[in-house]
Amino acid sequence: MLGVDVVDVERLRTTLARSPGLESRLFSESERTYCADHTDPARHLAGTLAAKEAVIKALDLGTLVGWARRIEVERRPSGQPVATVDGRVVPVSISHDGGVAVAVALAMNP
Repeated sequence: MLGVDVVDVERLRTTLARSPGLESRLFSESERTYCADHTDPARHLAGTLAAKEAVIKALDLGTLVGWARRIEVERRPSGQPVATVDGRVVPVSISHDGGVAVAVALAMNP
């Protein structure tokens, strides 16, 4: 199954500024650290969030609220992103253009 999601970077930036605790509810410590190491952390948080949503859609898991912290988006040494959810590895691709981040996830049959 294929999942895709798009996140508006400025909308996420504004939402996170209004709700300071939201970032830690949506993203793991390692995800936040990875994104904070970049010039524009919100841009990378948006890509990570899009990847999580794409995984949720690809695996037909339900809503972000129940899965945000159970899905972790990591970067391999090559920089390639990959998501893990309950021990399952899901290939993802993340891209940014202008003010949006887009991600695609491919759930292979178990």
